[in-house]
Amino acid sequence: MEKQRRPSRPVIGNRRVSKQQRLKEAGYDQVPRREYVNKNPYERRREKSAKRARKNSNANPNVRKVKQSVDRAVSSQNVATIKKRSKPFVRLLWFLVIVLILLFAATFVYARVLPLNPDLSGNYELYNISSNAAAVASSHQIANVAVFGVDGREDVEGDRSDAIMIGSADFEHNSLKVTSLMRDTYVDLAGLDYFDKLNAAYSQGGPMEALKTINENFDTAITDYVVVDFTALVAVVNSVGGVDITITDEDELYWLNQYLMDVNDKVGTQDPDVPGTGPQHLTGSQALSYARIRYTGNGDYDRTQRQRNILEQVVAKASQMNPIEQVKLVQSVLPYVETSLRTSELFRYGLNFLIMRDKTIAQFRLPADGLFVDGYLDDVSYIFPMTLVDNIKAWYNFVYQIDYTPSARAQEISEEIEYTWYE
Repeated sequence: MEKQRRPSRPVIGNRRVSKQQRLKEAGYDQVPRREYVNKNPYERRREKSAKRARKNSNANPNVRKVKQSVDRAVSSQNVATIKKRSKPFVRLLWFLVIVLILLFAATFVYARVLPLNPDLSGNYELYNISSNAAAVASSHQIANVAVFGVDGREDVEGDRSDAIMIGSADFEHNSLKVTSLMRDTYVDLAGLDYFDKLNAAYSQGGPMEALKTINENFDTAITDYVVVDFTALVAVVNSVGGVDITITDEDELYWLNQYLMDVNDKVGTQDPDVPGTGPQHLTGSQALSYARIRYTGNGDYDRTQRQRNILEQVVAKASQMNPIEQVKLVQSVLPYVETSLRTSELFRYGLNFLIMRDKTIAQFRLPADGLFVDGYLDDVSYIFPMTLVDNIKAWYNFVYQIDYTPSARAQEISEEIEYTWYE
C-alpha cells in the first residue's frame, strides 16, 4: 500500500505560506500561537512523546499496575538496604550498653564488696589496735580516718594539732560521720609511757604517734590519717564559694575579728571584718578565724562544734559540684594535705562517696556529753573521761551501731584515769 504523503503547505504566488501568515494577511492581527512556537523542533518532539506516554499509561490499567509494582519493589529494596546498613550501628550500641553495665558492676564491687580495711590483715598491732577492734572493723563496710588540723605557721615553734577528728564513711548505713576529739583529753601517750593531753602526741611523734595514741586509748581501728595545714581551710572554703554561719553574740564576733587580723597576716589575705552578729556569709580566712575561737562560750567544746559546722557545709557544697569543679577543689587542697592513703584508696573512697545517697554529716564528740569532768593536775587543766570505757561504748554505738566490749588494754587505761582523778 502506497504511503500517503503529508500535504504540503499552500503556495501563494511563488512562496509557501503558513496558516499563521495566511490568517494575518486575511486581517487577523492577533494570531493565537501555541506555547512551543519559539521552541526548537527537538523540544517539541520530546514534549509530545512524553504527553502520549502519560496518556497511554493512565488509560491502560495494566501499565499502571506494573508501574506501582516497580515502585513498591524499589521502596522495599531501599528499606532493606537501610536496615542492612543500620545493623552494625545497633550491634555497636548494644556492645556499649553491655560494657557500661559491666563497668558499673565492677565499680560497685570494687567500692562496696571488697574489704575497706585491708591493712588490718595481720598488721593491726603496728597501729596499737586491739584484736577486739580489728575484728569489728574487718566485719563492717565502714572506713575510719584520723584527721589532724595543724598550726603549721612559720612563727609557731613545733606543730600543734589544733583540730583532731575521726572521719567515718559508713557505707552500710549510707551516712557520713565526724567525731571531734577534745585536744585537752587526759590520755596515755602511746610508746611514751606517761599521760598528757591528746594533742601532745602529735607534737611528740607526728601523725603516726597521734594515730597510735587514739587507737590505744579509744580502742579504735584506724590505719590512715590526713594532715591538713593551717591554710588549707582557707582554700577549701573559697573553692566552694564560702560558708553561711550564724554568729551568736557580740563576744563571738569580737574574737572572730581578732583572729582574722592574724589569719590575714599569716595567709596573705585582706578579708574584711565580719560586720555583725546573726547569719553571715564567711570567706575562707573568716571561716578559719571562726574555727579557731576558744575564748568565749563553752571554750573548747564550742570550738569543736564550730569546726564541725564548717566541715558539714563544705562537704554539702562539694557534693553538689559537677565532676570538673570537684577535681579543681581537690587540686586546690592537695598542696596543703599530707596523707597515708594510697591513690587507689582515695579513688575508692571517692567512688563510695558518689554512690552514697545521703551526704549529710552526723556529729559526735569524745569525751561525750555527761561522760567527762574538767579538772586540774599539777596546775594544768585537763578533760578526764569518766569513764573511758563508757566513752568507747558510746562511740561504737554511734559509728557501728553495735554494743561493743572494750579491750583489756582500754579497760586498764580507763581504770588508771579514774584512779588519777579520784586520788
